[in-house]
Amino acid sequence: MNANLPLIAAFINFIVICVADTLSPEMQMYWENHMVQPYFDNTTKREVTAIAGQTCQLHCRVKSLGDRAVSWIRKRDLHILTVGILTYTNDQRFQSLHTDGSDEWTLRITSPQARDSGVYECQVSTEPKISQAFRVNVVVSKANILGNSELFVKSGSDINLTCEALQSPQPPSFIYWYKGGRVINYSQRGGISVLTEQQTRTSRLVISRASPSDSGNYTCAPSNSGK
Repeated sequence: MNANLPLIAAFINFIVICVADTLSPEMQMYWENHMVQPYFDNTTKREVTAIAGQTCQLHCRVKSLGDRAVSWIRKRDLHILTVGILTYTNDQRFQSLHTDGSDEWTLRITSPQARDSGVYECQVSTEPKISQAFRVNVVVSKANILGNSELFVKSGSDINLTCEALQSPQPPSFIYWYKGGRVINYSQRGGISVLTEQQTRTSRLVISRASPSDSGNYTCAPSNSGK
């Protein structure tokens, strides 16, 4: 084997770099568009958990794109959602975001639903095409009142209920309390206190000196449930 081969390879590589650096702007653009192959930045988050009803975004970064186009494809039915910044679906909840000069192409899903869960591909129009897969998990944020579904309280005693937020990728800012389907009006009846703990995703409702008028069906819902 020729011992000079590594030197020759290094010399050829040096010539290529020097040529690329000394080209005119027009030739530089041609060089980047036809000689340099695009590739993905693999540091982006590839799995996203979204809350139903709250906008989520997938960020795809493509280096050395040149004159190629970036498309977003829904994997389950191979439906083309966007090409460049144009939307190719009747579902206007899907939109491609891109800033000139940036290497980031973002798919924004407005008001995602559970049915939108699945794999989406960021695809570049090279030959052959290259793609990067992203997984979206859409969860419906719910809440549950701990303990028995029926609670009997003696008149004059305190009502003490604890609500726990479920299936929420991030703690809700606060938790709503309802009585008979209506948000409890704290100012209408005194003696009501609510303590919400974001870390434990719980909220405690205390109604002091309960009376027969406090009887009813109590429910709760996290602020990010879209209820």
